[in-house]
Amino acid sequence: AKDGAEFFQTSGCVACHQLDAKTVGPSIKEIATAYADAAALTAFLKGESKAIVDPAQEAVMAPQVEITKKMSAEDLQVIVDYIMANK
Repeated sequence: AKDGAEFFQTSGCVACHQLDAKTVGPSIKEIATAYADAAALTAFLKGESKAIVDPAQEAVMAPQVEITKKMSAEDLQVIVDYIMANK
């Protein structure tokens, strides 16, 4: 199994998302708190729902959603589990 923190980093997510500081995008903790459950976050990363944490930055995230949409279900689950574990 892939390490969530490591995969989050190697996938480039850390360029805009830090654990507990807002940078370009909201922090991992902000994201985890905003989403009710893993299914809701997964839907966003599959391009099936709108941004709820920082809608003004949705255009910045759009190219990244194109990447997460192409991830395998297993890889996407690793990212989602890592984020949601940081509530």
